[in-house]
Formats: sequence, C-alpha cells, structure tokens
Amino acid sequence: MRNLATFVVLSALIAMPAVARADTIDLGQAVLAGGASFIGGGSKIKFDAQGTGDSATFTLPSIPGEQYAIQVTGHNDASTSFFQFLIDADGAGPGGFVPLGDNLNFGSGFSTLTLPTFADLGTSDFLRIVNGGTGNTAGQITGLSLLAVPGAIVGTGLPSLLIVCSGLILLARRRQQKI
Repeated sequence: MRNLATFVVLSALIAMPAVARADTIDLGQAVLAGGASFIGGGSKIKFDAQGTGDSATFTLPSIPGEQYAIQVTGHNDASTSFFQFLIDADGAGPGGFVPLGDNLNFGSGFSTLTLPTFADLGTSDFLRIVNGGTGNTAGQITGLSLLAVPGAIVGTGLPSLLIVCSGLILLARRRQQKI
C-alpha cells in the first residue's frame, strides 16, 4: 500500500513542468544607431521623437537548440508610435534578421511585452529594436529579459497522466478490498 502511494506521488512530481530560467540583459551594452541614446546612467534607452529607424542592437547569450522568449519593458509616447523587434538567431551566420514582433505599441505608461519564442541556432543571437510610426515616434526601453523556455520533460503529458490515474484506481480498489 505504501509503495503504491509512493509511486503515485512520484509520478505526479514527474509530470510537473520545469521552471523557465530568465537572464536580465544589460541595456547599457546595446549598440545604438540613429537618434537612440542612453538615459538614466545607461539603465534606459530613449528613442528620438523626430525620426524613425533609430535602433538598439543587443548580443544575447545563448545555447544552440534551446527555445527562448524575450520580455521587453518600455513605453511609447504616442499611440502612433511603435517598435519592431528583430532577431538574428544564428548570430554572425548567414540567416540575418527576421521579425519577432512587428509594430508593437506598449501603450501609455510602462508595460511589459513577451515576444514569441524562437529556437536558438548559433552560439550568440542578436536582437534589434527599431522605432517607427508617424508623428511623435519617441519611446523608451527600460528592461529586457531572455527567458529559456523549458523543453519537454520525459514522462510528462498523457503518459504521466495515465500512470497517475492508474495508480489512483489501483489504490481505490485496494481500499475497497479491505472493507
């Protein structure tokens, strides 16, 4: 009886998802172009209100084959301004930048957006943030995190659910037999 209960508990623990690892990216390490500039002692990036195409490019630490998501905290000064987020998942390889998030607006006040996941293809990745829009295109980026998305764990999903349910049924049958 005790072995069966232990088996059920261990099966349930195996089915629990892993926790994602998050790395905070130092905004002060960005390579800026156009009217983008550092403010707050390098802790924030400000994009110029008078032009589009200002950019900040980051080199991200990575592990080939890993799945990542990026969280960005910032704001836009106007509803007509937006940011584009581009990823080069193979670093200096031949792939080049592809859109990860297009024409995204943080809204008024500071908020955090989570960009879609991507698969890392090289030993370093590049993230480029570009401002755009019409009229006042100003905005700020105040935080950037790289989230490692946990992959599938052996034994999760339907097989683990079946094991746990089977264990519970067997446990219930044993209790009925004793009565």
